[in-house]
Parts: sequence; C-alpha cells; structure tokens
Amino acid sequence: MTLELLVAAQSVAAPEAEPGLPPDRLRFTLEYAAAPDCEAQRARLAGMLGGDRFSLEPLDPLLPQFLVLQFPGVRRRVSPEALFDAADTLVEEMQLVSAVPDIRASFVGAPEDPERVESVADAFLTLTCWVAKDEALPDDWAVSAINVKPVWARGITGQGMLVAQPDTGVADHPELAGALDLSRAWNTLTGTADPTDPLSTSMGNPGHGTATSSTVASRAPGRVFGAAPGAKVAPIRCLDAVVLGLDPTPVAKAILHAVHAGADVISMSLGGALYSPAMAAALRTAAQAGIVIVSAAGNCVQPIVVYPARDPNVVGMAGTNHLDRPWKGTSRGRQVAAAAPAENVRVARRKPGDNGQGTTEPSQGTSFATALTAGVAALWVQHLGRQKVRDEAARVGITVTDLFRTALKATARRPANWPQGMGAGIVDADALLRLDLSRISPLAAPESAPPPDDDAILAALEDSFDAIEMGDGDWPRVGTEAVYLLNDAWLRENRAAGVAVETTASPRPSAGLVRHMPEPVMRGLAARSDAGAFTPPLIAATGPSAQYAKLLAAGQPGTAESSANLTEPEARARLAGEGAGRLMARTRASLDRLQATGLGDRDAQARMLEGAEEVIRMAAEDRLDELDLPGRITLEALVRIQDRPAFRVIDGSVDTDDPLAGDWAPFLGLVVNLPDWTRSVGRIDLDGTHIGTGFLIGGGRVMTNRHVLEACADELAGPGGSLWRMGRGAVTIDFSETADGSQRHALTGVVMAGPDPINGVERLSHLDMALLSLDATAPGLPRALPLARQMDEAADMVVIGYPARPGRSAFVDPATGAVSREIGNRLREIFGTDYGRKYVAPGRIIQGPGMLPGDSEGWAASHDCTTLGGNSGSVLVQFTATPSVAGLHFSGAPLTANKAHALGRVDQSHLGPIPGAAWI
Repeated sequence: MTLELLVAAQSVAAPEAEPGLPPDRLRFTLEYAAAPDCEAQRARLAGMLGGDRFSLEPLDPLLPQFLVLQFPGVRRRVSPEALFDAADTLVEEMQLVSAVPDIRASFVGAPEDPERVESVADAFLTLTCWVAKDEALPDDWAVSAINVKPVWARGITGQGMLVAQPDTGVADHPELAGALDLSRAWNTLTGTADPTDPLSTSMGNPGHGTATSSTVASRAPGRVFGAAPGAKVAPIRCLDAVVLGLDPTPVAKAILHAVHAGADVISMSLGGALYSPAMAAALRTAAQAGIVIVSAAGNCVQPIVVYPARDPNVVGMAGTNHLDRPWKGTSRGRQVAAAAPAENVRVARRKPGDNGQGTTEPSQGTSFATALTAGVAALWVQHLGRQKVRDEAARVGITVTDLFRTALKATARRPANWPQGMGAGIVDADALLRLDLSRISPLAAPESAPPPDDDAILAALEDSFDAIEMGDGDWPRVGTEAVYLLNDAWLRENRAAGVAVETTASPRPSAGLVRHMPEPVMRGLAARSDAGAFTPPLIAATGPSAQYAKLLAAGQPGTAESSANLTEPEARARLAGEGAGRLMARTRASLDRLQATGLGDRDAQARMLEGAEEVIRMAAEDRLDELDLPGRITLEALVRIQDRPAFRVIDGSVDTDDPLAGDWAPFLGLVVNLPDWTRSVGRIDLDGTHIGTGFLIGGGRVMTNRHVLEACADELAGPGGSLWRMGRGAVTIDFSETADGSQRHALTGVVMAGPDPINGVERLSHLDMALLSLDATAPGLPRALPLARQMDEAADMVVIGYPARPGRSAFVDPATGAVSREIGNRLREIFGTDYGRKYVAPGRIIQGPGMLPGDSEGWAASHDCTTLGGNSGSVLVQFTATPSVAGLHFSGAPLTANKAHALGRVDQSHLGPIPGAAWI
C-alpha cells in the first residue's frame, strides 16, 4: 500500500487550483460516511503527500459527503490499475467509504458518426453495429413513429418545460433557434456558464450535444423534428465523448446542476461500462427532486445495458428503426423500459472545420431514442402539470421518474414478435398523454424478459449491479472497480463481435479488491480466458486497402513484376492466364516444403490447397467480396506464400531453404552479416509476458514505441515536468531468439518518450518512440546498432522483431461481419507459426518520409514487411553498401501499408536529437 503515485502527482502539479473539472485530469472523488471538514481533510492530505499542489473541493452542496481531489494541470496518463490501487490506498489511509478515479477507459472505438472511421476496429463496428445512412426516409418519420403529432395538434408542445442536457455542449445551429435556455446552462469542465461545444478533432464526439438537443426541441420550420418543440433545453457541457469513455465526476456535477436549474427532465444521451457512487447519488437526488431522468441503453455492446441507463432512478431506452425493428447496434436487457427511433433519425449536425455551417443529416444511436423520449417526458409533465405529477408520485411513495416509467411501459406500442430485452414496446406519446394520472400507478405494466442467462461474465456483472444497489458488505468500496473489470472481461471474451479493447493485457485487480473480492466478481473473472499480454499493433487510420489481386499475381520482389509495379487490371489479367498456374505451382511447392520440415498440419494444408484455384479465379474476376470463411482463410494463406513471408531467426540468421523463402532466398543469402543485426533485437516483456519489441542503440538504451511503453509504465505529466513510473511489474528485454530468458535484462527507466500519448490510435504527427535504459555494463549485452541519417527508399529492407499471435480482432468473417478467431487459428495450422520468437520479414519502402497524408512532421514512411502485434517497436534495417537502422516500426494491419518512423528525420525534428545514437 503506497501513496507514491499521488506524491509524484503532487510534485508535478501546478501550484494554483484550476477551475472546473477539465478532461484528462488526474482526479478522484472521495466519499465520506458523513459531510467532512474540507479544510481539515485538505491539511491531512497535504501531510500525507508532502505538499499542497492539489485541490480538494466539495462536489456540490447537495451531496456534501463527496469531495473531489484533483491535481491541477496533471494529465491523466496512468493505467486504470494504478489509479484503482491509489484509490484503495486513499480509502484505507483516510477511512473513506469509497474513492473513485476518473479513468475514462476506452472500451470500444465507436464513433457516433460512422463516417468518422478511425481504425480497423471502427470498420468492424460498421459491420456489426452501424447502418448506412438513408436520405430517402421522411424527415419526420421518427416523431411519427412515436405518435407525437396528435399531441402537438392539441396544443401540447412542451411550453414552460426545461430539459437539461448533460452532453458535449452545443454549437450554433439554425435548428436550435429559440430552443435553448442559456441562462440556465453550465460547463462543468471549465466551471463557467458557457456550454459551447468546441468542436475539436481531439474530442470523441464533437457536435453530439447539438444533435441530441435538436432531437429534443428543434422548432419548425426546419428539417429536424424535436419531440417537444415548445420546450427549452439547458445544455450542460460535461464531456468530450459520450460512449463508454466518459468521466463520472463531471457528469455527476452536471446532474446536480440540473437540479439547481429547476429542470423538469434530464436527457442523458451518454453511458459507459462503469459505475460511480457519486453519479448514483446525483441521480437519486435528481429523482427525489421530481425530475424525470432518461438515458441511453448503449451502442455496440448489445447484451450490456450501460450505466447510468441501468440505474434504478433512470428510464433506460433502447433503439429501433423505421420498420419498428431493433436498430442493429442497440443494447438490450431487463433494465430497458421501452424503445424509440435510433436509426436514421434526422438531426442537426455541426462538425470540426465546418466553418460554422450547420447541416442536418440522418444519424443513429440510442442517444436519439433518449432525446426523443425526453421530449415526450416534457410533453407529459406539461400536460399533467408539474406539481400534480410530483404530488401523485409522493402520494404513492415513488419518484416522478418511476411514475413516468410505469406510464410509458403501460402505453407503449408493442409490434408483433417484439424481441426480449427491448422493453415494453415503442413509445406512444398520444397514448401516454391520454392515460389519466390517477390510473398510472395501479397499472401492471408488462415487463420485458431478460435475455437468456448463459454468459457467466454477463451474469456476474448483473449480480454485481444488484449487490451494489443493495449497498451491503464491501460493495460501496469495490463496486466501481468490480464493474470496470467485469465489463473489460466481457469485452475481451466477445471481441469476435467486433469490440476492441485498449490492450490485450488484461488489467489486474487492485490490492484492495483482492482483499475484499466479492463472490460474483471472483466468479466472473474466473470465467474469462486470458488471451495473454502483448501490445496490439496500432491500426492505420488511413492508408491503401489490401489489393489482393496484385499480391497474388506478383513476380519476384524488387522487379518490374513485383506487386508494387502492377496495376489492378494487369494483376487480374495475369491471374486469369498464366499467373494462376504459376501461383498454384508455387503454393504446392511451399506446402510440400512445409510438410518436409514438419511444419503445419497436413489436413489443414490440403483443405487450403483444394480451394485455392477457386479463390484465384474469384480474384481474377474481382469477386473476392463473395468469399466464405474457408475461402478467406485460403486467400490469406495464398498471399502469405506469394508476397509477404516472415522467417524464423535461427543462430542469428535465416535459413535460405525456409519453406516460404521463395524469391527472397537470393536476397537473404546476400545478407551475410544478418546475425550482427538480429542479436541486438529483443522481446520486451511485462512480468514475463510479451508486450512488444525493442532494439539496442548507443548509451545502453533500448528503442521501442511509446505505445509499448504505455503498456508497462505510467506517466505523470504536469506543469512541473513529466515522470514515468515502471511500477506495474518487472519490465525486461530478452535478446534470445525464443525469449527463453537466457539473455534477459531489466529495463530500469525512461530516457525519453514522444510527448503525446498514443492510446492505441495511429496519429502520424505524434512521435511513437521511447528510449528505455538498461545496465550498459551487463555481461553478454549485444552491440549497439548504428542509425541511418537517410532512409534509402530504393533499398531492400527487413523488419526484425517478435510477432505475437494475432489478436481476435485481426480477421473478419465475411459471412457475418464479425471478427473470427477461426481465421487466425487455421492460418497457424497451415504454417505452423511459432509466435513470440524472433523473425525477419523482408520488404520494401512503399512511400518515403513526408509522402503520407497527415504526416505534418515528415518523419513517417510506409513499408510492406509482414508484422503482427508483438512487432511494435521492431527495427527496420536497410541493406545498402553500408547497412544501418533506417526506421522504427510503429503501426500496421494485415495486408495494408505498415508504418515506421524515419530515424534521421526524427533526429532533425523539433523533438530531436535522439540521445546516445551513433549515426552512419
């Protein structure tokens, strides 16, 4: 138990407190058994941390038992595991009920706008969650679906009602003219009354609050139809991203501001794989104040109802389409009350760089089902009377939210074959408002049956939430971390559904949770099958898509017949002619050599060969999109044989008789000093498990990627400097070929790192580089590698590193659009691939430094050497007259252009020079 993290944070924090609750700050919400003396607690904490560079302030007068501990200016670049450990120490040392860090763990890359595809993971979600825009639907189809027009015809439009909207804030838009009450707006992030959405590209969902506000109360004339065109919206800016990565403390503050503002309805088009005692208390306070609270069930994590929609004080909403069927991405579950349109709902749209020009467009997500229902709630309160509904709720001993939920479910329109987990049906505003107030509470509303309870982790998550609501035992202390870990475990087990996680290294429970482990959490975590720890590759945000015909038709690398020099029509023509026979002959020969050396499974190789001719024919006819799963496996295997090999390193070199050497054998045979390069490349491990690759340069320094460093260390960055803590476990590099521990050395510190966090996303303007220190005098240390001032784009290249087995998100089953573990497993059977050991992968530069879109620094190049997840941090060696290290590999994806930093360009940039490097 230690306060080392917080002591270090205090040392780099700004001396003065900053206003508000900014995003990306190191922050904890502390819960006391009773309202504490804030000044006394501040003095006590200063003594514990050895200084007073922190702020400790009440969350809100409505919840005096909660204090917010924040470190001014300290950016949160710390693992959730380290944050929960620090939180548990605070509970122990300060005798708290709970301490909850804002972690903003990004569980799923799900942009609200599917056109903002940032990674291959998001492209998977396009297949499994998002639908195509349909501009042909009537603009008003959504309000027609919830039957709100008859209510408007009776003069009920929400006049005098206030809907508070915690979201990203709002930007100016014609559809919001007259709809906003800025006198009661707020910005919890800045602590000011300005709720303007900055529309920054760094935000997860810029413009989201503008879209949801328009769905609540957009006025005619216009193309957007708000459900309550006479109501006012009070925007409350409290986050930059609304899906699964939100911070609970600013959201709790926003809910409490809505209470102070006198809101009738709170519309929460947000949610996450989290739980927060402060947010739960804020929701309870708002419900007790007579406010109707509506929230989104969730997107793209279909069996999980996210928080706060699953809170008992909230009406959770699922989503439908214009055919009254569930939207593909909607969450479902027993906590869902009803459903409303969530697919191709026309909304007001503002985007980064739009020059202030607001547009409208169809959009999707349970955010809009929530906003529409919040508008209907405003109509309901106006029609029945604010005081009357509060009096009736008090009379029967429930909240107004409970009263509204009961009425909503009792009057919902239930289409035929309505599925489980979608609530009582689709909102029917006219039927809802025709239900007399005195008849609401006695009605027995139909309950939606939960989905089958056949998922051990999901069952443990449900049991944990039930126990949290009861508040018994250690749940107040450990509930937040328990929910985080169970959600993470579920997502890891279900990556075949297209859900990506931050890293394949499963987070470990804090020491406090280990000591106070509740049975459901133990049961849920025991049900996961840990895929093992390695840092996944960064996935290119943009870049050329795989051009399979060119790869299959290619001749000898580096010649006029190479894949780089073929056009698509030329490649298809070749495959329709002599190229098909040549490829089949090469494939048979390669499989024969694999069998002769005892590599791979004969039956798997035979199945692949049986389907190869048909796959080649489909490539020649440009019909690869019709491939089934076995065909996709064969296609991947053919490309690996033909154009993108990777060779085991044995005794420092590569066997030119390797079964897949093919046209690369002459080149590999000429690289006589290859052992001098391979010996200096090692596998980086955290507590013995693979997280990446690194290589030795001058001064006893290991070069790797910053995103590999982020997988094993925590950064505390503030106005007082940057500190790295390698406290998650033993960080080592092993230079042996099989990483058997025989050449293992401890990595002891961070010499330098690119200044911008990577967080699993390729940004070419960010330096994805780190230098780690080791004992330069240790016996048996290999030589330091020389670096190249210039990257020779015409030279042959090799990547040397330790590919990890493909993660479950590496391949897509074309039949389902879901990620298939089977593809990776079958490829391993065919080739007998031994992951986690040293490989050499030859290739060429595709685009040199300064040629890639988005590379504002001119320090990135693309190459076509084969890489997998563990290759993060691999060395890119160019074999010219004077061989040298030309680049540091940092991102890629199967059959797409991989990326490397050109080291000479980095050294000459504003972030250079590279310390300790020797240059050629």
